[in-house]
Amino acid sequence: SITSTRPGEGKSTTALAIATMLARTGRRVILIDGDMRSPSVHGHFDLPNDRGLSDFLAGNDDLGSVQQIPEFGISVLPSGPLPLNAAELLTGDRLSVLLDRLRGSFDHVVIASPPVMGLADAPLIGSRVDGVVFAVESHGIKASTVRVALGRLESLHIRVLGIVLTMFEQKRAHVGYGY
Repeated sequence: SITSTRPGEGKSTTALAIATMLARTGRRVILIDGDMRSPSVHGHFDLPNDRGLSDFLAGNDDLGSVQQIPEFGISVLPSGPLPLNAAELLTGDRLSVLLDRLRGSFDHVVIASPPVMGLADAPLIGSRVDGVVFAVESHGIKASTVRVALGRLESLHIRVLGIVLTMFEQKRAHVGYGY
């Protein structure tokens, strides 16, 4: 899963980039929009968001909402209709059921998760996946805030695979010797 400290740090774009890179190696990849509060993955592809993850978590076993995106070489499962309580849907075993089912058809399941701070959703997703990639906006967030978010994941024994620096602007970087 791909998460971050707060909204707007590039989680969905990072998830799409990772999914696309994996697909280019010949792997079968599905990208899931796990942010059921503020979904955005469907917008990258102009897909409808009237069915998806929230439907499956609510008990619908039909995965007809999975869309093939041939130009990217991936499949996409939109978040679906906004639920009244996303965290409640994630507390059951349905996410694990979905992941097990998808692992039978795909080599990689990439989830664009919601942010860590202030919500239970990202830790609930993180506890059911092999690992989390943490997206950090390069110029807009304090290191102490990132440490708190990473500490929250660590305290829940969620494996952080790595950190991706997003939205880097060379002209805003402070590098010595005039480079």
